[in-house]
Amino acid sequence: MKNSTLYHDGCDICALVGQEVVNLIGLANLDIVHVGLNPLKQIEAKSKGVKAFPALVLNNGNILHFNVEEHEGNVDCLF
Repeated sequence: MKNSTLYHDGCDICALVGQEVVNLIGLANLDIVHVGLNPLKQIEAKSKGVKAFPALVLNNGNILHFNVEEHEGNVDCLF
């Protein structure tokens, strides 16, 4: 089982954040979910408390939202 899940929408900013997260915690400890490719994963992310993308959800339920000014990855804009 992976320790964390990174939800992203596939934009360039999410890709950069995702690469930094992989560098920090390692790919073996991370599930990476592209919510743009699977609408059910969008719903899953929202149900876990994700408010914007990219977001890192830890197994203990804590969520790390990345405050990226240029990004418009608000969950509501995807539905």
